[in-house]
Amino acid sequence: MYKGEEETPFYQQLKDKIIDDIECGKLKHGDKLPSERELAEQYGISRMTARHTLSILEREGVVERRVGAGTFISNYKIEMDFITFNSFTRTMLGKGLTPSTQVLSIKKSPAKPGIANKLHIPVGEEIVIIKRLRNVNGIPISIEESFIPYKYCPGIDHRITNNHSLYQMLESEYGITLVKAKEYMKVKLAEESDSKLLRIRSESPCVLREAVAYDDQGQSIEFSTSLTRSDIVRFYSELHLK
Repeated sequence: MYKGEEETPFYQQLKDKIIDDIECGKLKHGDKLPSERELAEQYGISRMTARHTLSILEREGVVERRVGAGTFISNYKIEMDFITFNSFTRTMLGKGLTPSTQVLSIKKSPAKPGIANKLHIPVGEEIVIIKRLRNVNGIPISIEESFIPYKYCPGIDHRITNNHSLYQMLESEYGITLVKAKEYMKVKLAEESDSKLLRIRSESPCVLREAVAYDDQGQSIEFSTSLTRSDIVRFYSELHLK
């Protein structure tokens, strides 16, 4: 495809070319890419190679393919950081976006050993489990589950509803201010039920975050998991050299 790059697979060369064009501004968000046939003719590759390239870019969130319309550069990426500790609602509002939350389920349950260990409570102690779908500008981006000892927030299972900020409710109704969290992150393929909620293909790569949040007294209050779409959300942090 390109002279002197025979050792690099053609699909990788085309992928790099498209990404370079995006980064230098030649291609902008919302621009339509040539069809598979046009890409194959333009770069002297097979349509199968062109199709494979677009499929990879789609899975990585660089492009989106619309049935009957074509392939377009993805409109935007929502950035979420590991620097500040804040509620989802406050974070999205601070970016000028419109967040919304749908409560999927709320239940009380005895704490299993793994959850009890993370929250430093006895096995079997009553916890409340709140499962919610997070949306930004009407687009579902993550599925969150929060596990909280019920003794810290009695009655919350009857109070929390759609679009309520859990952290704001803990602060205003129960006097609990969460100030820090320990977070871990790994890649996880979305299961079919999660894919339907997030409106993505089954087994699409997502980011699974696990976190333990602490109050201003150093007490672990909440263990949470968050399965987040990797196609429109990216995480970042800052490192400072000593």
